[in-house]
Amino acid sequence: MKYLGSVFTLLFMVIIMTGCVPVGERESCVSREPVLEGGEAGYELLDLMNKEVWLTLDFTAQEYAEFSPPVLWQKNQPRVSMSDSQGGEFLRSPGCTDPGLYTYLQAWDKEFLNVVKLITIYEPVDEQGLIRETTLEKYHVLTYAAGSTVYVLHNPDGERFIGVSRDGDRTSDTFTLPDGWFLTTHVLASEIVVDLSGIVSNLRTENEDSFQGPLSEGINF
Repeated sequence: MKYLGSVFTLLFMVIIMTGCVPVGERESCVSREPVLEGGEAGYELLDLMNKEVWLTLDFTAQEYAEFSPPVLWQKNQPRVSMSDSQGGEFLRSPGCTDPGLYTYLQAWDKEFLNVVKLITIYEPVDEQGLIRETTLEKYHVLTYAAGSTVYVLHNPDGERFIGVSRDGDRTSDTFTLPDGWFLTTHVLASEIVVDLSGIVSNLRTENEDSFQGPLSEGINF
C-alpha cells in the first residue's frame, strides 16, 4: 500500500508539472482586433490549470476531431452561434483593463483568442443534473436581427437566459427541464443587442445548448 501511495503521488506530481509547462507563445493585452469571421463553427480549448477558455476558427472539423490536447487541457464541443452576429463581438479579453485589448496564444500552428476566465465549472443546478452551470468572466456582445427566432430559458427565480450557442454535433433539439424552469420562443420585431459583460452564468442543457445571462430587465421580446 505504501508503494502504491508513492506511485500515485509521483503521477500527481507529473500531471501538475506537465500542466505548468507553458503551451505556445502568449501575447497579453495587445491592441489588435480579433478576426472571427468566415468559420461555420468556433472551436474552444479549456486550460483547466489557469481556468481560461481559448477560441479559434482555424481548425477544420476533422482536425479538431483528431486533435488531442495536452494534460490539463480539454476540448469543448464545436459551437455554432444561435445569434445573427456569427459569435458576436468580444470587447476585450479577461484580465485586460481597457476595451480593444486582447490576449492571444500561438500554439499548434493556430491562433487562439482568450475569451473567458472560468470561475466555477459544470456545477449542477438541479438534483437530476439536467442543467449544469459554469460561472465565468467575459466581455461579449451579441446581436439578434429583426425576424430571427430567439430562445429564452427562465429559472424559478424569474431570471432569464438567452440562447447563445449549440453543440455543432448535437443529435437532438429537445431537452428536459427541471421543475420550475421553462423555455419561451420569440420572433423578434426589431433587432436586439445583448451585452454579456462581466460575471456571466452559462447554463448547459442535456443536449448541450448554451443559455447565458441573466438578462437585464431592459431587454424585452
